[in-house]
Formats: sequence, structure tokens, C-alpha cells
Amino acid sequence: MARLAIRMPKMSMTMTEGEVSEWMVNVGDEIAEGDVVCEVMTDKVDMEVESTVAGTLVEIVVESGMVDVGEPIGWVEGEDTGGGFGDLLSSPSVVEPPSVVEPPSVVEPPSVVEPVETTPEPPSVVEPVETTPEPPKPTGPVAAIPRARGLANEHGIDLATVTGTGPEGLVRVPDVEALVEPAAPEPRPEPRHAAEEPVPTAVAKAAPKPAPQAAPKAPPSDARKAAIRAAVARKMTPSATIPQFTVWRELELDAANTQRRGVSWTTVLVRAYAASLREVPDLLCRWENDQATESGPPAVALAVATDRGLLVPTLTEPDLGDAQELDAEIRAMVKAAHTGKLDKAYMAIANGSVSNLGGLGVDRFQALLTPPQASVLSLGTIRQRPVAVPGGVGLALTVHAGLTVDHRVADGAHAAELLDRMSRRLGAGI
Repeated sequence: MARLAIRMPKMSMTMTEGEVSEWMVNVGDEIAEGDVVCEVMTDKVDMEVESTVAGTLVEIVVESGMVDVGEPIGWVEGEDTGGGFGDLLSSPSVVEPPSVVEPPSVVEPPSVVEPVETTPEPPSVVEPVETTPEPPKPTGPVAAIPRARGLANEHGIDLATVTGTGPEGLVRVPDVEALVEPAAPEPRPEPRHAAEEPVPTAVAKAAPKPAPQAAPKAPPSDARKAAIRAAVARKMTPSATIPQFTVWRELELDAANTQRRGVSWTTVLVRAYAASLREVPDLLCRWENDQATESGPPAVALAVATDRGLLVPTLTEPDLGDAQELDAEIRAMVKAAHTGKLDKAYMAIANGSVSNLGGLGVDRFQALLTPPQASVLSLGTIRQRPVAVPGGVGLALTVHAGLTVDHRVADGAHAAELLDRMSRRLGAGI
């Protein structure tokens, strides 16, 4: 039996340490690969840690407290199948060198064999067989929207069997919903004779058992609040060294309001910001290694204020796909952020951020950059405001938007162009 480590996982690109808060298993328990063994708090979210090894838990190294990424938090005795990643940081096993075979002291000369003349037979002709090469099987987890992944787990659907209709085969919510078996219809009651009196449904059926009430949520501890503030300090202190500026624009929303069909304003504005970033590629760069480097398609972090502190889950390419689907995803993501149960897919590195204080009555504010992102969009309260119209003054639904930009990456003209593209997009009702 091998001694295998359960290590502190790296749950995001910026994570360097995590805090073990609670173990779900005890020493002596049998665990399998994928079993949830403990809960870890990071500077962004609380996450359940799954075991990457199988066997018997023989030691819990850290009951609670801070642990560096990659350090052991528990030990398991079991067979090392090589299927997990729990011992990738351990030292390689020692391999004995092969034994050396001494050559014989006397080498006999080879005997001489007279050549024999033979008539070579013509080679047989083999007809070529056309074969279609099998496409390589994908490895690793299936790319899926977190809500689609959760829906698949809820209904016991293997994501590998789902055909994704999103970009590069991304599995979306409708792809999973298409495989969810509809609930069987309730049987219709047989017709009664006229002489029979109907029995009230409430009497005919057994009274349902009252659902157990959830225990009241405990307020975050002072230690947890202190850890959150320390994490914010570590992340935002470097922002003070960045040469940054903010440009402002009042965006009119009347046209977008007629077409949003119940979609939240947060979703509408996040989509418009991401689409505009795609059209101003200079603002998609990040300042890294003393130069502006390309960072790929839009990945927008959305600031969410919770009783645990400020969390910033990331949405990848939110300008693509259906707005209604994105709105449902954002609502579910915000709800998960408040409970500290965000999917790991939302912990990617962003190249832009959105901070919205409009719901708290703030008209405008300046948001600070989060390195290495090049821009952050601040949004205030959406309300009817006086605007200039031909021949006088009228009212329009508007929002004050402030775009803060890293001056090392882009200039004021880039910021003005992005806000102008947002204004045009919203003015067209998109």
C-alpha cells in the first residue's frame, strides 16, 4: 500500500494559499477519487475539496488553518493508480540501474556460409485498404457552462454524452435540458357516478410532512472578515502604483429598455461592455513583464458584495450566446457567491471588471483597477434624467458610466472609443 497525499489545490491562477475550515471525513474512513473531503476558504470563495486519490484516510495534517498551495493537508493509504494528481509534487521513485553484463573473454570467429543461389519469388500484391482514422478522443473535463454542469449532475447525466452547441463544443444549458426526461404525467382519476360525492383533494391525499427549516446562517467570524480584508489589501495595494485615469459618459438606455425582455440591467451592461472590449483590442491587453500583452477574448469579472466580503467571479465571453441564458447564469452565480459555493469555472483570470453600485443609490463613483487588468467599468443608478432634445429638454433613462484605464496599456482615446461603442450598441437596442 502506498502513502498518498491530499494536497491544498490551486483553485485559481492567483491563489497561493487556502484556509482549511472543515473536514467532511474522519481518520479511518474509506474515500474514493472525487469524494469531497474538506472545505477550504480562499480570498475569493469557499470551495469543497475533492480527493484525487483513493484509500483509507490515515492522517489529517491540518485540521484548520492556512496552508500553502501544494502542501499536504491529509494522507491516504491506498493503491497508486496514477489516475489522480495528489502526488504530482512528490519526489520520483528511485529506479535501480540495469545490471552490466560482462562480454565473453574469447569470441569465436563466425563460420563462413556459402551463398546459395535462389530465384526470388515475386512479392504478393496487397490491395490497399482505405481506413478512416478515428478522431482523437478528448481528454480532461468536458467544457460546459457551470449551470449546465450543475443541471447534468442533478439529473445524473454524463457530460461526455452531451453534444455541445456552444463555441468549440461548449455544453450549454439547453443541450443538457434536451436530455432531461420529462416528469411522467399524473394518472387521470376515473369518472365518478353521479350519486357519489366528490372527495376533497386535501382530504383524499395524505397531509404532506412539513419541510425541515434550514438552520439560520451564522454570521461570518471576525477572523474570516479579517482574512477577507487582508486578501483585498494584498490584491489592491499594487493598484496604487498604476498610472490610471477615469473617463465618464452618460449612456442612454431607452432603446435597450424596449428590447431587454426582463433581462437585468447588469446582464445588459456586462454584455455591452464585453462586446465593446472585443472591438477595442488595446483594452484587452494586460500589463505584464513590463509590456502590454494580449490576453485573449473578453473575460469580465463582476464584483459581488456579500456578507463574506467582496467576491469577483469571472464570466468568459459574456457577449456571446443568448441574453436570457446569460441572465439566468448571472443570477445563479450571484446566489452561489452569497453562499460561498461558486463553481471553479468562475475563478479564471479576468481582463476587465464591472462594479455596479446603482442598486445602492450611488449615481457615480471611481472604481480602482485590479492588476493586471487594463480597465474597470463603474455603473451608477439607472433613472430618468433630463437630457437635451431638439428644441429643448426632455427625459431619458440613463446611467453614468465611468471607465478607469491603465495608462501604460491604453490612452484616453481608447477609453472614449469603448464608451462610444457601448453608447451606440445600447442606442441600437442591442
